[in-house]
Amino acid sequence: MNGQNPVASGMALAAQQTAPLSGVPQNLLSTTYSESFLTSKLLSANQWHPFPKYAERGPWQAVPDDLRAAFIARAEQDQKTGWKEYPATIFLEFKRTGNQSDWQTDNWGRRAQMQRLLLAEMFEGKGRFLDDIANGIWLICEETSWSDNAHMYMQRAGVGLPDVTEPVVDLFAAETAATLAWTRYLIGDQLDQISPLIGKRIVIECERRILRPARDRDDFQWMGLAPGFAATHRLNNWNPWINSNLLVTNILLEEDPKLRLHEMTRITRSVDAYLNQYWPDAGEEEGPTYYTRSPLCLFECLNWLESATGNSTQVLANPFIGAMGRYILNAHIAGDCYINYGDADMHLSPEGDLIYRYGKAVHDEQLASFGAHIAASGGWTAKGNGLNGVLNSDLTSLSRSVPSILNANEIRASKQDEGLVRDKWYPSLGLMTARQKSNSTDGMYVACLAANNGRSHSHNDTGSFIIFQDGEPVIVDVGVETYNAKTFSADRYNIWTMQSAYHNLPTIGSVMQHDGTAYRATDHKYESNDKHATLSFNLASAYPKEAGVKSWVRTVTLDRLLNKITVEENFELDNAVPVSLSLMTTRLATVDAGGTVTLKLATGESKGSLLRFDATAIQPAVETVEVADPRLRGDMGDRVYRILLNSKQPVASGRWSYEFGPA
Repeated sequence: MNGQNPVASGMALAAQQTAPLSGVPQNLLSTTYSESFLTSKLLSANQWHPFPKYAERGPWQAVPDDLRAAFIARAEQDQKTGWKEYPATIFLEFKRTGNQSDWQTDNWGRRAQMQRLLLAEMFEGKGRFLDDIANGIWLICEETSWSDNAHMYMQRAGVGLPDVTEPVVDLFAAETAATLAWTRYLIGDQLDQISPLIGKRIVIECERRILRPARDRDDFQWMGLAPGFAATHRLNNWNPWINSNLLVTNILLEEDPKLRLHEMTRITRSVDAYLNQYWPDAGEEEGPTYYTRSPLCLFECLNWLESATGNSTQVLANPFIGAMGRYILNAHIAGDCYINYGDADMHLSPEGDLIYRYGKAVHDEQLASFGAHIAASGGWTAKGNGLNGVLNSDLTSLSRSVPSILNANEIRASKQDEGLVRDKWYPSLGLMTARQKSNSTDGMYVACLAANNGRSHSHNDTGSFIIFQDGEPVIVDVGVETYNAKTFSADRYNIWTMQSAYHNLPTIGSVMQHDGTAYRATDHKYESNDKHATLSFNLASAYPKEAGVKSWVRTVTLDRLLNKITVEENFELDNAVPVSLSLMTTRLATVDAGGTVTLKLATGESKGSLLRFDATAIQPAVETVEVADPRLRGDMGDRVYRILLNSKQPVASGRWSYEFGPA
């Protein structure tokens, strides 16, 4: 049903996971799914049968009873609540105040509500939710725009109310179109019994708002199709996210065979533009939060292409596609904690159901088992309280919920793996992760990103590190506040969480790191064995000229024998200036005599940590930063602490060493 290949042998799997990559496969989609190939292989909308429809009761009745009951109960609540209207002033909030959260709550909530009603009807099959679904479809079709209020900069009229004459194809417009397309696919006959104009309206609105503008325009930046654009700009999660939904909408709803084929070839070229410039080591520059909308959406593009062409290729067996999926394993720290450079969050619940299907499709048993492990605690196939996350979520997708739910019995019965990989080095991206030992959270863990400051969603954070002890945070990346008008504006790096002074980095004579791809770490040297894991790099190029940095070599070492992490700073400056090292923590930090800082969890539980440094050269201080933003509070709690290791006097050079370990 999902176009998955048989699981490879253990020897082949091991070779795939350890063999060095030969680089990004160029133009993978457009060469695999050429126009001639699609002409002969692409199934018509009537022939394509990715899921059982409403009348095919068996698979829907085979879904576990607890899942069926939970969705039906929630849909009954939705019936009582009814459909919420939202006025023009909600859409205008982004222009007026920079707030986009209120609009997103209402807009995404409407689509999530329709999805719940649809799934409940698919499970029950009695028709009692059909009128509510029809009302939801009609309301969505009546909306002036399906695009996010923050994305109206893409229209000629600029930010504000949407111009109905210029549909904007963005993330959420494309997601809406796919939601309507799947709804028509699953219950189209039942909607026709209410009125044949409902299904017809879905086709008309998706054609007008999504298919036609995506087909006729090359200037949406996420496409990467404008001449020369991909050579000078990096594409991010927008590309596979939108294209995965555009692909489904085109396959299911485009009625003109020539236009359908034409759009398929454009989609493959657009996704190629994104994939062609991916990091050659398959590292995800946007971090684990955007993994769910970057590699996972690429997988969906390939999965739908395979399914709609009769599973005629072996494209998912390409080692690079497997390596992209495996990133989430290498970014996992412990429990629900992941490395969170840039705009990523520390606490995540990735879509384990989809990761499981990804792992199976690319022959990666550990990735599939990790997905099953995540799915057991949260997601479409979880039990009890673990299911509440998706039942209460606003941002949901039928492209993900339907195949996950239909595979619930298999996912629940499959092998689970906690995803505790010992080491990973991404040489192109400059990312190192290392823990004390495989398959355990015991001991020290470190992750360090020594990349550039021009990545998509990046902060000025190159060379910063994250440290955990026994699965609990010690030194953290604070993360990002709730998105608002300032987040992606010219004022982005005036936000404190974006600045290097609030990452685990040096400030040199009051000068912080600068943003842009030119500001980067260089001269990487990496080594890992059973005794230690070490990464060293030069941070001089990450700072502007006024910092006067001739050389700043940072070396981060996990000592597996002594269970400690040592950081060495070997620097040479143009002039003697005050130097300050920032270390961000959520632990209570107490400066002790004799060159130590004690770091204790606020709850008092678990073993404390010690920071040791040279007290003859360094004067420590601790600042408290109160956290007001709800997104930050969810990750960091009510406050974070900034430990400052200040030079006792201006210095022109130095060789400092400090270490972290159990108290």
